[in-house]
Amino acid sequence: MPSHLTESNSSESRNFGQCTYTAEEYQAVHNALRQRLGPEYISTRLAGGGQRVCYVEGHRVVSLANEMFGYNGWSHSISQQNVDFVDLINGKFYVGVSAFIKVTLKDGAYHEDVGYGVSEGLKSKALSLEKARKEAVTDGMKRALRCFGNALGNCILDKEYILAINKIPKQPPAPLNPDQTKRSEGEPSVEKARVFSLVKEEKVVSAASLAQVRSESRPNALNQMSLEVNTPTSDPAPDISREDVDGTVSDPKLQRKLRQQQLQQKFRKEMEAKKLQLEVDQPKSEDKEFAIGQGPNRGDARGSTLIHRSSSGPSSKEDNLAGTVNYQQRAPQS
Repeated sequence: MPSHLTESNSSESRNFGQCTYTAEEYQAVHNALRQRLGPEYISTRLAGGGQRVCYVEGHRVVSLANEMFGYNGWSHSISQQNVDFVDLINGKFYVGVSAFIKVTLKDGAYHEDVGYGVSEGLKSKALSLEKARKEAVTDGMKRALRCFGNALGNCILDKEYILAINKIPKQPPAPLNPDQTKRSEGEPSVEKARVFSLVKEEKVVSAASLAQVRSESRPNALNQMSLEVNTPTSDPAPDISREDVDGTVSDPKLQRKLRQQQLQQKFRKEMEAKKLQLEVDQPKSEDKEFAIGQGPNRGDARGSTLIHRSSSGPSSKEDNLAGTVNYQQRAPQS
């Protein structure tokens, strides 16, 4: 990514007052602030004693500040505002208000100054206070902005410059162009630019999230590959459920593993069934009952005895017990 894009993205992510100017922007703003205002920007008014005072109107100062710093490159705030006096003389109000205004740039540089507003001769107390407060804020903002350079009004304090500039005739204002005035609601160009900016931001965020997912999944894939390499070939195939395989697996190797596992499971079930059948059928085929009759010409008092013998070995404990019981029952008959 180019360096200027990286700097712009990092500056946008910071809060106001923490953004830094690039070298080109700083030099351009510095050169623009050094220019002196022409006669078109300077107004005059009568002051006490019949003298004419030069000043710059408030709306012109705001427009100049937007040109120099950008509409989002500066801000002003009211640090303090005091009502110095409110006098009522012959039914008319005389009000004086002072305000401390602070102007801050996006890089954190600021200037603070005091402004003063006066309202005289109004019959309404509310209107007198309103006029004095607004005038104090505007005056303080202009005084704070002129500290940044000549282009924001500092040049009007130079008396020699004022004498020279008053001799230069003002250029007539350009005729009003109706096409450059706002005649309807909505700004298509601004809306188009805003949508383009949102789409671009979404693309950047999605690309960053995708890169993060890839970076997180790459170590897991490497670990899985190392486990597969280190696993012996004699180990049984991994347990793969049909829900994860049916209709989704296209790898022949994985399908063979699944088929092998199914065959092994089927073989195990068949062997277990055969073993169980053998255990059930074995006592019926192997157990035999032998009857030992009476001995010849001996008149054996024991009678006959039933002995259960297994073809595979000696009689069990239960067989001996059964023979003993049978002998006890037949002994009285002899």
